[in-house]
Amino acid sequence: MIRLPQTSLDDLRAHQAIQTEQRLALGTYWKGTEDYIFTNPEGKPLKPDSVSSWFSKFMKQHPDIPFITLHSLRHTNATLQLAAGVPITTVSKRLGHSNTATTGRVYAHAIQSADDLAAEKLDDLFIQQRKKSAAS
Repeated sequence: MIRLPQTSLDDLRAHQAIQTEQRLALGTYWKGTEDYIFTNPEGKPLKPDSVSSWFSKFMKQHPDIPFITLHSLRHTNATLQLAAGVPITTVSKRLGHSNTATTGRVYAHAIQSADDLAAEKLDDLFIQQRKKSAAS
């Protein structure tokens, strides 16, 4: 289990409200239960490849956007977390990796960019300290 950001929870609640309206509008034609977050229009569970297929079609219909796969969003998410300074142990756990070595191998580029950012931040602190020392 991982914690979702509040904005994601808000989006899921909004989706749930729309889905409830759809379920009520369909009445007896609704074929699902209330157990699923994402369903087909009749309320049945989505097939495992439905979202990937939809995403691929979406990307092909929008050639102005660089083509990526749905799985690429997972990489983007992890890369953004690492670049923002989220500890690798946390990112690894959220990805479901069994150990941080896997995360480190796959996201070495993001770890390097976070390390570059850390060096820049330290440099800024050192420069500020030198300015303070020179002014004294």
